[in-house]
Amino acid sequence: MRRYLPFLFFIVCYSAVSGQELIRGIINDYTSANGYTCSNALLVDDASSFSAGDKILIVQMKGATINETNSSSFGNVTDYGTTGKFEINEVAFSETGVLYLNYIISHDYDYSGFVQVVRIPVYADAIIDSTLTCKSWDGNTGGILAFFVEGTLTIQADIDVSEKGFRGGEYENYPDSCPFGFAWTGFRTGIDSGNGAVKGEGFATVTDEKRAGRGKLANGGGGGNDHNAGGGGGSMGGNGGVGGERVATVFSCPGTGVGQSGFLPDNSNSENRIYLGGGGGAGHGNNGYSKAGGNGGGIIFLSANILDGNGYTLKSNGTSRESVLGDGGSGGGAAGTLLLDISTLESDVLIELKGGNGSDITGDGCTGPGGGGGGGLIRFSGSTLPAGIFSDLSGGIAGTTLTEASDCYGDSNGATDGSYGETISDWPMLISSEIFINDFANVNNDTTICLGESVTLDASGGVIYNWSPATWLSATDISNPICTAENSTTYTVVITNAAGCFDTAEVTVTVVPGVDAIAGPDTSVCGANQVQFFASGGGDFLWSPSTGVSNIYIANPIVFVTESTDYFVTVSNGVCNDIDTVSIVVNSLPDIITNNDTTICLGETIVLSASGASTYLWEPTSAVPCIDCTYMEVTPLNTTEFTVTGTNADGCMTSESIIVTVEICQSVFNATTLNYIIYPNPSDAFFIIQFEDVITKSIDFNLFAADNKLVYHSVLSAGEKQFKISTAALPSGIYFYKMQNELIYINGKLIVE
Repeated sequence: MRRYLPFLFFIVCYSAVSGQELIRGIINDYTSANGYTCSNALLVDDASSFSAGDKILIVQMKGATINETNSSSFGNVTDYGTTGKFEINEVAFSETGVLYLNYIISHDYDYSGFVQVVRIPVYADAIIDSTLTCKSWDGNTGGILAFFVEGTLTIQADIDVSEKGFRGGEYENYPDSCPFGFAWTGFRTGIDSGNGAVKGEGFATVTDEKRAGRGKLANGGGGGNDHNAGGGGGSMGGNGGVGGERVATVFSCPGTGVGQSGFLPDNSNSENRIYLGGGGGAGHGNNGYSKAGGNGGGIIFLSANILDGNGYTLKSNGTSRESVLGDGGSGGGAAGTLLLDISTLESDVLIELKGGNGSDITGDGCTGPGGGGGGGLIRFSGSTLPAGIFSDLSGGIAGTTLTEASDCYGDSNGATDGSYGETISDWPMLISSEIFINDFANVNNDTTICLGESVTLDASGGVIYNWSPATWLSATDISNPICTAENSTTYTVVITNAAGCFDTAEVTVTVVPGVDAIAGPDTSVCGANQVQFFASGGGDFLWSPSTGVSNIYIANPIVFVTESTDYFVTVSNGVCNDIDTVSIVVNSLPDIITNNDTTICLGETIVLSASGASTYLWEPTSAVPCIDCTYMEVTPLNTTEFTVTGTNADGCMTSESIIVTVEICQSVFNATTLNYIIYPNPSDAFFIIQFEDVITKSIDFNLFAADNKLVYHSVLSAGEKQFKISTAALPSGIYFYKMQNELIYINGKLIVE
């Protein structure tokens, strides 16, 4: 894990020097890192100055890939790699040639790219009482001043790392130059060829066969070409300037191959890289008077809670080169970098990150002056620099010809100044914070699956994965293969991390038999009813819905159903689950409509009828003329209970009973003495009852439908012999009438059309 902090204020972790520490001179220790081991350890040239608990700065100084074609693109960066990447880490312990770290290293550094380790002293409070500086960059280490103050840093002398950065191109004298009177215009050449002077040092490297000539070398300025062209200025926060030409006169050699300015690096917070100021390119010389290019400025890494500046200066200027007599002038070095992290500023402080000036020219010739170095770079952890910080990031001034007798007096011959530098706020200081644990291989926990199922095995902690055995895995070389094991298996994964270290981990996949839930056959019942379930397929059962179920946790509960329902049973063996459904269809019972209980006289006939079903069965069969009719006439000889069972289209049955009570009536008129007729019969409107003689006693007239329900009643009054019975309101059908009083009982059948 990487943690970016806006303010690097270490409160509890540092073993700080107590009291007001007086600091001066060089306070850091340096060593080169040559490799990284699987034990989270750096292999270093010298670990003797480092102890447990020391804070360290790890930074890759060089290693960028550049364009190496013999063109104006020579020296342009094509891939930064991890050049300029850095972090703050902590020493766990050290031994000869090895620094073991407490925190996992944050970058995969290229240890062939000049990675250095700087011990960072930490103070409770500190006073700078004499100039504070750093070791000069020597090609492997140095160039960086880094320290932290938990409390107050009081400045009573300057901090100065000027000229401590990347080195200027070294001076070489080429007495046999300009053999044919032509200028050489190439961008790369060998340092001994005489075609071009040596390039300034930058954050990339090339062989000596390409290290001279006017092409830039990353942020290092190009060397001046034959003949006597000026070197280019180095770059950092601002671009360096280009070198000047040698202006040819009659019978003299031209010098148009001026040194290019250094490549301006990407200084964005998203890249978050730090560099030394680029060295200036050397001017081309053949008379023994030229100079080396100017050195770049170093890096100041200052973190304090409170800064009391007292008007002193933080300096990281590039080298300004001396004037040159009769040879090409050298480029100025670029200013360096200030990494500033403070919470409070108590008094003014000055910042001076100025590019070095290019060489001036003396003598009556017109050789090329040197280009100015670029201004420096401030990275500040806060949003804006506090009031009271005054900065000068000026680029260096290009050289000119100083001799009045020269035709080029006061002219730079095309040499240019370096550009102003840059201030970047909200700088994210990178502090490694993930504690190193030697076992870096991670894999998911052991798991259990059902036969036929799959599971994803998930490993992490590296960049290369190798699983074994390969059986039932979708792949063996990825972090998350899919496993469809048919038997319980333990898988081993070998994980290799970015450092080439490997670790192993295991995960066991246990396979258990699956379950096959069987809820039983679908069932139909008639009306609200009980059903016995019979499920199978596993050890544990769960029925839903639970309505009407006698026990939802057994295989064979009894269920009382009132409406059609789908029941689900979940069967489980503790790991695997399966679900099945059984449907219970509740069919409606037929609604049988039949006669009401009734009483008749012995010898009378009654019509039995039934409706509401598809088929019928009458009982007792011996008492009816038709066992499956919907209606029939019966003349029971004694009281009888008739039962009709109706069956509907779904096969559901309902039974209804009718009790016909048979009584022996007291007397009956002799039909020959009470003659009557009823006409018209059938009729659609009315019936006429015509007695032969006037009746002497009133008679009750009752008319019944076929289901024995009374539909009409009238009293036939004594003293009359003709009566009209209206049937207009009655539906068509067969009806039965009864005429009776205490002396007579007469019945018959009428048909209404």
